[in-house]
Amino acid sequence: MAGSYPVLQLGPATYEVSAAVTGGQLVMVDTANAGKVKVATIAADGLLVLGVALDDAVPTGSGSNLNFGTARNRVAVAYGPAEVILKATGNVAFGEQVVCAALGTVASIASGTFGQAVGRCTEPAGITGGSTGRVRLA
Repeated sequence: MAGSYPVLQLGPATYEVSAAVTGGQLVMVDTANAGKVKVATIAADGLLVLGVALDDAVPTGSGSNLNFGTARNRVAVAYGPAEVILKATGNVAFGEQVVCAALGTVASIASGTFGQAVGRCTEPAGITGGSTGRVRLA
């Protein structure tokens, strides 16, 4: 091979969705649907997280339109290093590492999940459970 050139630099990347995704949710590889993404829902999903959805999308033929007149079946995904606004399921302290939680949100890292971190809280006051705040994606 004569050389290699970047396909994408500084993102976002675009992927087809296999299930409805709302902007601001962490998304992961859908291992059951090759080449597609879905919402990440548990800490272990962190191993397959691609980043955070920047908009809403629904699968082709779903009949849903979310916030669109015509539903998109692809979603732009921001990935690290990027600082994004994410929702937390519990309190997350400033500087604390975070993992995936329910519905594409983040939660404080817990024992046994250190290898599954998806980022670090960069919100100076931390993030209160149920609120949104800044997270630097890993």
